[in-house]
Amino acid sequence: LPYSTGRAASHAGAVGERRRCEVGAPRMSGRCGDSGDIRIRVLEPSGPPEKNLLAQNLTALRAAGLVVDYQPYDVDAGERVSMSGIAARLRQLREGLAGDGYDYLLAACGGNGASDLLSRLDWDELERVSPRPLVGISDVSSLQSALYTRLGWPALYANSPGSPLWTHPDIERLLALLVSGRPWSGSISVQPLDKVPAEGVTGILYGGCLSVLARLIGTPYMPESLAGHLLFFEDAYEYETRILAAWNQWLDSGLLRGVTAVVLGRFTEMLGEQSESWLRHKIAERTGCPVYYSPDFGHIKSSYPLALGASARIVSGQLQWSLD
Repeated sequence: LPYSTGRAASHAGAVGERRRCEVGAPRMSGRCGDSGDIRIRVLEPSGPPEKNLLAQNLTALRAAGLVVDYQPYDVDAGERVSMSGIAARLRQLREGLAGDGYDYLLAACGGNGASDLLSRLDWDELERVSPRPLVGISDVSSLQSALYTRLGWPALYANSPGSPLWTHPDIERLLALLVSGRPWSGSISVQPLDKVPAEGVTGILYGGCLSVLARLIGTPYMPESLAGHLLFFEDAYEYETRILAAWNQWLDSGLLRGVTAVVLGRFTEMLGEQSESWLRHKIAERTGCPVYYSPDFGHIKSSYPLALGASARIVSGQLQWSLD
């Protein structure tokens, strides 16, 4: 059965007591901890990464002192969405989730197919595993939502190293979080899309790729209620009309009841004739709660990390978040 919002929220603060490191600035001013004991498992739960780019970026992470264990997709399994391909990706994910000694799981890239794995995980077994945040973007939203909903695990919505969108500022910001350990904090700029902006809005952060998460509505991999949450969404490579149809699904499902605010990031490489601005305002005019726009996250270079499960507030043109 789907887990309640309270279950997810109560789990979200259960792990980690290290020093705070602020990631609102574009570069690290210095390391916030000892990276030598930070272990990361890099997985391919979705589509294929750009191999040369991935190798280059993993080298940079290792040069920063992190211990990086990369598990590539087994090409002998064939097509990723075939049953043998699903089994290969599932085996890889299970090893990462249950493996000893990993602090974080890092998705090599987005793409498609992560939702193939959700119903095949042993959620009862994972209840006995120490939480380890999954870092990724786009299609990885489905896994992050499932881990948050079923287990209360936090996640970092951030660019992946197998994508050309991973750039130097991304590495700096992500390292600032991974090396410091929790508690974490960060901020992004926001501007209201409502005529009368709401100041001092607070909530628990939840979100990711809008169209990916819309496909989880009504499943055990999304909270039964998002009341008290502050939602963030972005998307890419979609028709504007399909995004609006997905938003109707959010509205009609009742999941926006009690949501404190919605923050829309970048909607890049749209396939129709309308602009991002047009789409944002169409979403805002259909939505009952305050809606904001932020240029700081999405399928873009230098996308700022956001933490699922974090406490957040909007004040003075900033969304500020922290995760204990």
